[in-house]
Amino acid sequence: MQLNLTLGVTDLQQSQIFYSEILELAVDSQPSHHSQPAFLLVRCGATRLVLQPLAVLEAQHPALLQNLSRDTLGVGLQLEFSCPDLSALLHRLQTRHWPILYELDDREHQRRELWLHDPDGYLLVLNEEQEPVDLRS
Repeated sequence: MQLNLTLGVTDLQQSQIFYSEILELAVDSQPSHHSQPAFLLVRCGATRLVLQPLAVLEAQHPALLQNLSRDTLGVGLQLEFSCPDLSALLHRLQTRHWPILYELDDREHQRRELWLHDPDGYLLVLNEEQEPVDLRS
């Protein structure tokens, strides 16, 4: 079984830049019948994010997603990504002046975290597990 999460976005190109260039995830653009991509497929391990324009989602599923663009996107949703090098990712975010909600260095659980929003306001928690400190030395 594979987990796919579909998220509505306002600008596919902006999302593609964020997820591919800043987070350095594999992003595939799926063509539509027009010149614009129909959706983006973001691969992260066995999980895939399907990013579709809000207008397309609302048109395809009007009863389910009625007035989707009137509410804050992702309320109550948190996407957590494990990162092998959080320092490099932090540098890329700072270079692009990307706002960071906060940084957490949880020494008790040997974990660093960055909390931020993607271009559409979805909450992302980027974490890096750190090697446990050997206190016997």
